[in-house]
Amino acid sequence: MNHILFSQRVPFSWLARAVRVPGREREALVQAGKMALAAVLAWLASRLLPSPQSFIAPYAAVFLMAETVYRSITNAVQQTITLMLGLVLAYVGASLIPVPLVALGVTVFLGMLLGQWQRLGSSGVWVGVTALLMITYGTADSGQYLLERLGESLLGAAVGVAVNILILPPVHLRHTRRAGLALAGEIRELLCSIAGELADDWDTDTARAWLRRARRLDLSVRQAQDALGQGRESTRFNLRWRLLARRGGSGAPARIEASIGTLAEVSEQLQRIAEALVTDEPMDPEFRRRFAEVLEELAQAIACYEESLEERVESLPGRLDLIHEKQRELVGWVYEGRELSTEARQTEDALLLSVSRALRVMADGSPAMR
Repeated sequence: MNHILFSQRVPFSWLARAVRVPGREREALVQAGKMALAAVLAWLASRLLPSPQSFIAPYAAVFLMAETVYRSITNAVQQTITLMLGLVLAYVGASLIPVPLVALGVTVFLGMLLGQWQRLGSSGVWVGVTALLMITYGTADSGQYLLERLGESLLGAAVGVAVNILILPPVHLRHTRRAGLALAGEIRELLCSIAGELADDWDTDTARAWLRRARRLDLSVRQAQDALGQGRESTRFNLRWRLLARRGGSGAPARIEASIGTLAEVSEQLQRIAEALVTDEPMDPEFRRRFAEVLEELAQAIACYEESLEERVESLPGRLDLIHEKQRELVGWVYEGRELSTEARQTEDALLLSVSRALRVMADGSPAMR
C-alpha cells in the first residue's frame, strides 16, 4: 500500500518541482509543451495541402524538437537530405527494377550505404528506411505521391524548428555553471583535506587516498566540459540567449569556459601534488607545515570560483598575491642549504612546481581576475 501511494505521489512531486524550481524538470515540461504545440500546428498546416497523410507533418515537427536550437536546425537539414535521398532512391529503384522484392533489397542496400556518409550523422539510416517504406507501400513509382510526402515532411520540420526557435528556446548555461561550481568545490575540499593532514601525522596510505580522490577529479572535469559543450551549443542561433546577454542577464559562455579550463588545469596540478606525496621518504616537518599553509591559501583562492565562474571576484587577486608571497618565502627557505636526500629534494621540487603552475594558470586565464 505504501509503495502504491509513493508511486502515485512521484509524478505530482516531479510536476511540482518543475513548476517551482528552475532545472531539468522544468525544461522537460517546457519541451513537452512545445512538442505538443508543434504537433498541433503542423497538423493544422498540413490540412492545407492536397491529399495529406495525417501523421507525417506532426511527426516531423515533434521529431525535430531537439534540446538546442542549433541541433534542431542541423537535424532538420540532415533529415531533409536523408528523406530526399531515400525518396529518389525508391523512385529510381521502383522505376528501373520491375520485381518489387528485388527493388526492395537493392534500394535498402544502397540506402544503408549512402547513410554511412558522415555528414548525415545518426540520421543516415533513414535513407534506407525511407526507401523501404515507399516501396513496401507500393507508392515508390508515383512521383506526385513522393513529392507530396516530401512537402509534408518539410512543412513539419519547418514548424518544429520555428517553435523551438521562437518559443522559449532552451539555454543550458545553468547546467554548465552547476558542473563548474561542483568541480571547484571538489578541488577546494581535496586541497583542504591535504592541507589539514599534511602538517600532522600521515602515511603513504593517506597519500594514496589523496591520489585516488585527485584522479577521480578527471570525471568531474569531463562532466564540466560536456556541460560546457552543451551550454555553448545551446546559445547558437538562440534569440532568447542573445536578448538575455544584451540585458546582462546571462553569463558569457567564453568566460565560463575560461574558468572551467583553469579549474581543469588546477585539477591536473593537484594530481601531480598527490602523486609526489606518495613516497616512503620522510619529509621535513617544517616544509610540510609551510607547504600545508600554501595549500590552505590555494583552497581559499579556489573558493572564489564557487562565488562566480564568469564575473570578477574582488578577493581573488589579493589571495593569489598572498600565495605568491608564501611560496617565495618557502622557496627561499628550501634552498638555504638544508641537508636532504635526493628523493626528498625531488619531492619538494615537484610540489613547488605544481603549485607554481596552478598559480600561473589562475592568474593568467581566470575571468575572476578580470
